[in-house]
Amino acid sequence: MKMLYTLKRFSKGFLYAARGIAYNIKNERNFRFHITAMVWVIVLSMFYDLSRTEYAVLILTFSSVIACEAVNTAVERAVDFTSKNENRLARAAKDSSAAAVLIAALFSVAVAVCLFWDTAVFAEIGAFFAGRPLCAAAVVVMAVLSFIFIFKGI
Repeated sequence: MKMLYTLKRFSKGFLYAARGIAYNIKNERNFRFHITAMVWVIVLSMFYDLSRTEYAVLILTFSSVIACEAVNTAVERAVDFTSKNENRLARAAKDSSAAAVLIAALFSVAVAVCLFWDTAVFAEIGAFFAGRPLCAAAVVVMAVLSFIFIFKGI
């Protein structure tokens, strides 16, 4: 019986985490931006011959940025809940959590440059879409939908 109770509590943790992810997607523009950037990178990575290790680096990079963004939201909400007035320590906590996201995001750009900066592949991507107007139109539509998702939400 105790094991069943423990399993139930354990599984509830996944429910709470899913609720947190849903909250961030619904309420946090920057979270939606990072999710969208991740999807675009995954799609464009198909033009590269990345190794399993390079994909692992991408996954770790995605997870660090998105996790930092979720923690930033948690810190902001907790500080807002406990500190109703302007407070320099509350501001420092919020600024520091935002800095963590910025640091992770800047390093993710560095990872992207290391993995993707290849002018020959850029030309290949351009040629691919130049020769396939429907694919190019689909990219434009996806870009517009991405913009709407980021700035308007679901």
